[in-house]
Amino acid sequence: MVEKTALYRAVDDREAEIVEFMREFLGIETENPPGRNYREGATFLADALTDRGYQVDLIEVPDEVVGEHYPDRTAHDRVNVLARKSGDGGGPHVQFTGHFDVVPAGEDWSYEPYDPVVENGRIYGRGASDMKSGIAASLFAVEAMEAAGVSITGSITQSMTVDEETGGFTGLGHLVDEGHITQENTDYCVYTECFGSDRVCLGHRGVLKFTVTAHGEKAHGSMAHDGRNAVMAMSEFLSRVDEYEERLHRRRTDLPVTPDESRRADISTTMIDAGYSENVVPDRCEASFYRVLVPGESVEDVRGEVDSMIAAAEEATGRRFDYDEIMYAEPASVPEDCTVSQVYAENIGTFHPDPSFVVSPGSDDQRFVVNDAGVEECIVYGPGRLEQAHVADEYVLIDEITTAAKVMAAATMDLMEAAG
Repeated sequence: MVEKTALYRAVDDREAEIVEFMREFLGIETENPPGRNYREGATFLADALTDRGYQVDLIEVPDEVVGEHYPDRTAHDRVNVLARKSGDGGGPHVQFTGHFDVVPAGEDWSYEPYDPVVENGRIYGRGASDMKSGIAASLFAVEAMEAAGVSITGSITQSMTVDEETGGFTGLGHLVDEGHITQENTDYCVYTECFGSDRVCLGHRGVLKFTVTAHGEKAHGSMAHDGRNAVMAMSEFLSRVDEYEERLHRRRTDLPVTPDESRRADISTTMIDAGYSENVVPDRCEASFYRVLVPGESVEDVRGEVDSMIAAAEEATGRRFDYDEIMYAEPASVPEDCTVSQVYAENIGTFHPDPSFVVSPGSDDQRFVVNDAGVEECIVYGPGRLEQAHVADEYVLIDEITTAAKVMAAATMDLMEAAG
């Protein structure tokens, strides 16, 4: 049996390589939206995996599939990476998966977001925490295992996907739809999103993003009686949303969603658009909403609740309201006592005295594996902190990446040996 200290040394021996890998990876501007440079990012990863002995496939997403989910983005290639390394024996099939798209960098950076800087033990760059560091950790974890002499008794798959930041339907969702992740080919799955090297994430809340448009009739402001003000109609709908929000706050989950305030269901009005000029009664008013679901709720039920509010507003105002859906994600969660969760918690304890179990306040691609592929042995574990996601001057601690890689290596060895 390989001693775990040998695994840890193998990771430490590769720290400089990890940093260089991250510098190159972060330098590829894979912004989403709209989905820039996905092919370049996929090729970079495919080369790194091929060099490490994986059988690699680039999974091209057909234009019609892209058009179904993102009709305004078909000009940008959608390319996912799927790589497998098989060994001898009847060991388990372990899959690491993560996304390599990043949100737009935005303004107010002290550093160039796509010219990574290494400073004071940190790597700065867009995607450093969310979540290119997770991909790096899983890649070097397996490399360290092999360098230390661990036998792969089953298989290890690395899937690296696109479009998570806008729903994941053409990324991990597409791989699941195409049968690349199933109960037959995946026994344990680790989604390497940024939740810190000290925590096991068991799942996430869900979300429904949608718009509602209130319709009216235009008129000159001096003769408002000739029109129907869509803003006032929307005000009627918003008053119902306020009442709905109060009811939602009473829907709480006992699962360990972090922070505690996020254990409740919620809805936010996030954008409102109306009017043409200060002297024209507006004939339309559009509002956008972000509805958060706690585990136990379903998107179908939420749609019904929104439909009821729209019907009530139409009856009260005599105006027409339209509903348009932007994206949705069902909640997902797995038991704290599932095998992969417990194995990871035990190995985290080597580096952190009190590993914790959490549920994410936001949604991620774990749902495709758990809800759609039916793989219940699936956790979220990766370096970086959720608080660093999507912010200016995003960074990840180098020590976080190496610690996460050590935990991944040791936990994977345990899973392989337990099956052997």
